[in-house]
Amino acid sequence: MAVVTRKERNARRNDALRKMEKGWGVGQTINYLVHDYKITRRSANLDIQWASAKLVQNLTKTERPDLLAWLLYQSQQVFLKSMEAEQYSAATGCLNLIWKMGIESGKPKFSNTAKTFHGNYRG
Repeated sequence: MAVVTRKERNARRNDALRKMEKGWGVGQTINYLVHDYKITRRSANLDIQWASAKLVQNLTKTERPDLLAWLLYQSQQVFLKSMEAEQYSAATGCLNLIWKMGIESGKPKFSNTAKTFHGNYRG
């Protein structure tokens, strides 16, 4: 079993983070790590989890609206392409995603506290 120093592991994880920041997908990044660093897929998955957590940490409040706008635009593009290809279930999924991201997320969430008892309770 190969012993990896902290410095080597951090360099590998930072490389994975840079690749994901450039827009590489998870699968591409895993294959890159496995091939170039000669590690197992399990180790590559751990590095990807670390990089994903760093990406989420780096989101600031000003980036979130931009990210939401980008996601809505990309979902709209997938919707239009799926309609052209007559893939109506994919189009429905895109509309559902757009609804959840854009409209439903702005609604206040109500909790149903009236149904706290279950079973044979008779009040």
